[in-house]
Amino acid sequence: MSKPQYLHGHHPSVLRSHTWRTAANSCPHLLPHLLPTHTILDIGCGPGTITVDLATLVPSGHVLGIDPSASVIKQARAHAASQNIPNVRFEVGDIFAWRAIPGIAEESFDIIHAHQVLQHLTSPVLAVQEMKKLAKPGGLVAVRDVDYSAMSHYPPHPGMRKWLRLYTSVAESLQCDPNIGKRLHAVAMEAGFARADIEASASTWVFSTPEEREFWCGVWAERTVKSDYRERVLESGLGTVGDLEEIAGTWREMEGRVDGWFLVVNGQVVCWKRG
Repeated sequence: MSKPQYLHGHHPSVLRSHTWRTAANSCPHLLPHLLPTHTILDIGCGPGTITVDLATLVPSGHVLGIDPSASVIKQARAHAASQNIPNVRFEVGDIFAWRAIPGIAEESFDIIHAHQVLQHLTSPVLAVQEMKKLAKPGGLVAVRDVDYSAMSHYPPHPGMRKWLRLYTSVAESLQCDPNIGKRLHAVAMEAGFARADIEASASTWVFSTPEEREFWCGVWAERTVKSDYRERVLESGLGTVGDLEEIAGTWREMEGRVDGWFLVVNGQVVCWKRG
């Protein structure tokens, strides 16, 4: 059974990135399909910012967020309480052990949602098969994931190319696919969805203003040398402390470039469960 191989862990630099995410900037493919009465399961919900946003968009429905990390579930519950959102709940758990989670049963949700989850799994097809089981007939599975190979930046910098090569190599050493965003439709087809029932699209994040560069570059500079990613690099033998310090310095350098520009490409699918 596939288990998450999360490269980054839950260092504050990682959670700073996750809490930036909202329904508007992270699931534009799903929003047109929401109805006020929908029930939603948010898989790998992290600190819950997307989950809580979704709950506000289904005021007569309910949202359940699950994540393997007890610490981030605690943070998600606190966030929901601070926003006074009553129709959301958070539980510790993952898609491969959903039977142990209260309130989850086959064909019990209108929508199954997962954001930036499949890239961390060794068996993403199996995960989507489990998602499909949980969707009601006529319901949908909505997935969004990054394609690191499509990331772009300006100005050119050898340190950024080194970062991308190292990150990709470490992810692949864990038998995960950091470029899965480009093949989500293929994963869904392998999981049993007909191609005619899959809506495939893409959307982007762009970081170019001083504030955006400070956020994006700062997050990556810090997680490179302080998060669990650092340990994964060193354990793999694919990089050294010196490599990581050099890459963190590159991110800081790019942060200061007034002409700096970063593009993140995300693939996304909406899959309908027929019958």
